[in-house]
Amino acid sequence: MAHHHKSNKQVEQNPDTGHSRGMPRRPDEEELDERTREDRDEVREEKREEREER
Repeated sequence: MAHHHKSNKQVEQNPDTGHSRGMPRRPDEEELDERTREDRDEVREEKREEREER
């Protein structure tokens, strides 16, 4: 049976370029909070537009 998993070296981020070869890095808490705020704002705007159409 063939081995299908990449080695740690193959998936580690390249420190010289900042590009990852594997899973994207998890955003920090501040970035997560900002994304959440943006998502909530988008939903509020969509709901407001729906109400205006009625």
